Amino acid sequence: MADSPLVTSIFDYRTELIDLGTLGKVRVRLPMVNPLRLRRRILHGLAHTFHDLMTRTEVYGQENIPSRGPVLILPNHLSNLDGMLVLAYYPRQIEMVGPGDFKMITLKDWLLRAYGVTPINRGRADAASLRNLVNHLRSGRDLLMFPDGGMWEKRRFVAKEGAAYLSQLTGAPILPVGLSGTYLKTIDAFTGRMPRLTLRFGQLMPPVPPSRDRRTRNSDLDAASAEIMARIWDLLEPEEQARYRRWEREVYRLQIDFRRAATDELLPYAGPALPDMSALAEFMAKPNLFRPMWENARLNIDPFRQARFFGPLELRFAARDLGALLLNEYDRYLPYRLGDEAALQVNAALEALRTTVSEWAMAHDALVRLTPLCSDPEEQS
Repeated sequence: MADSPLVTSIFDYRTELIDLGTLGKVRVRLPMVNPLRLRRRILHGLAHTFHDLMTRTEVYGQENIPSRGPVLILPNHLSNLDGMLVLAYYPRQIEMVGPGDFKMITLKDWLLRAYGVTPINRGRADAASLRNLVNHLRSGRDLLMFPDGGMWEKRRFVAKEGAAYLSQLTGAPILPVGLSGTYLKTIDAFTGRMPRLTLRFGQLMPPVPPSRDRRTRNSDLDAASAEIMARIWDLLEPEEQARYRRWEREVYRLQIDFRRAATDELLPYAGPALPDMSALAEFMAKPNLFRPMWENARLNIDPFRQARFFGPLELRFAARDLGALLLNEYDRYLPYRLGDEAALQVNAALEALRTTVSEWAMAHDALVRLTPLCSDPEEQS
């Protein structure tokens, strides 16, 4: 396990002119504690101690970290542990990009604010945040961001173009980082189950070169993003690579069961045709993808969280509230993560549950159970 001395000073200095009376005046530099750097030093120490005590973390490639910034630090992202893991074993204080498109839970929100992350509104043009990120790199600071966009379960191991664009715009070199073993291990770490984690710093990549002209910029950034993710992929453990491959293959469907309330008899559905529910099933089945609906947005949507029978009115209200959230405050949540087509499918499925399914259940005195099912064609063959 690697040691990680933090080399960034917590002090700023100010120059003052001190009057020594008959001896004249003298200029002196006086140290001042920088509150942000102090908080970061404390949080770095806590992160390092936490991973030493509560996880079995193996760290490789720290010799690949350059001695000075700016550096664009780019890990894959699947867990709340990821940012803290890189922070714990990186030898300098770093700037970090955080989510700004919805409010975090209280503890995570406090930690992000205490550290001073730069929030970014994902899925929308966020010029103010982009300027801050550019200023960090042009000022020689190291910047940690997740090129794949966030910690949901992704069908494709690809990058959003933001990281490559920042490197091209600022001339910052890229440090690819592979994180393995962190998925759904936050509770294990905090409850003493000592999950095995792996952190690999890869070889430093040169900055993304400027494009010849505007017509080639998009293709240049796409190629650079693909190269970044290929480097990160090579730093992952085989088990982590297998996880991403399985997510790419998986097929989802939503099973809807009806049970007569008076007799507990299962009823076959004989109502109007329903739209494609596969995107909704995928949304419900992926913990990191679905958790913000109830953890951050505080929706009461138990019919979508628990595979048990609920009354049709409970289903109707849950589908109504979830649909309203995804069409209003969280309108870019699914398009950014699953794509526009899947987002439209989810909205149509929720509307069908709110109307067709709940009305049919009420007419037949039935309770309803929603069960997202996932299959891997490779395992079935």
